[in-house]
Amino acid sequence: MFTDSHCHLRHISQKSAHFPLMLQAMQEEAFPFVMDIGTDAGDFTPRYRAVADAWGEKGRVPDFIHFSAGLWPGRAAIEQQETALVACEADIRAILNSGQRYAAVGECGIDRYWNHAGAAGTGTADLAGEEQLFKAQLELAKRYGLAVIIHSRDGFEVTLRCIDEVGWHRGVIHCFSYGRKEAEAFLERGWYLSFPGTITYRADAATEKEIADLVRMVPADKLLLETDAPYLSPEPVKREVNTPLHIRYTYQRASEYRQSLIESLCTLVYQNCCRLFSIRA
Repeated sequence: MFTDSHCHLRHISQKSAHFPLMLQAMQEEAFPFVMDIGTDAGDFTPRYRAVADAWGEKGRVPDFIHFSAGLWPGRAAIEQQETALVACEADIRAILNSGQRYAAVGECGIDRYWNHAGAAGTGTADLAGEEQLFKAQLELAKRYGLAVIIHSRDGFEVTLRCIDEVGWHRGVIHCFSYGRKEAEAFLERGWYLSFPGTITYRADAATEKEIADLVRMVPADKLLLETDAPYLSPEPVKREVNTPLHIRYTYQRASEYRQSLIESLCTLVYQNCCRLFSIRA
């Protein structure tokens, strides 16, 4: 019933001993589509194996689970981007050759919360390198004709400039965290917007109205919903490790904001995922 357009299944498996039961429950609840997201060079094989081992069917994964490949804009990938990009492209080819009906490039993008002039630790001050890594992955997506899953935090202007320079406007801004003006700029270029469990968080009346208006303004054919599990657990289970099973709370809140039946929203988001990510007729 529920579609999760963005989650990190291997990270969930590392945090929860109930991962195999979670996969079974997702099948029993008839999840039609779940996208497992790449973040590191060469991580497709361990991500696939984590799901296959938990599923227990001779190296297979459930039909509703699909995979992307991408490089999150962290210091290691930026400092070693030539090697990382080679590994990322190898993962893209591996996904396409695995019989997957859906694939994508990402998550990739701009993060100026962690990356800035005085950054330390996992962040970097190499902002030109961050942009170069992002544009290289946009070029990869363009070459393979794939959608891009974009991470953009505190970096709207830079994100917009990079996608305009490459000229590849097919993809989704995941965990959308900007306002109406920024949403309009992405939508004008054909991008999808995806909202996570943060739309369920308690807020003052003015902030909640802004969130409601934002969720409501997205055209029906450009809306996605996600968990970003195991992160960003929705309000009713905020203290728990997030899983795709918790996405029902996000659908509930989005349906309230859009004055839509949950069942209709489920159909809508699934159709949008199929349209955005499909690489075969």
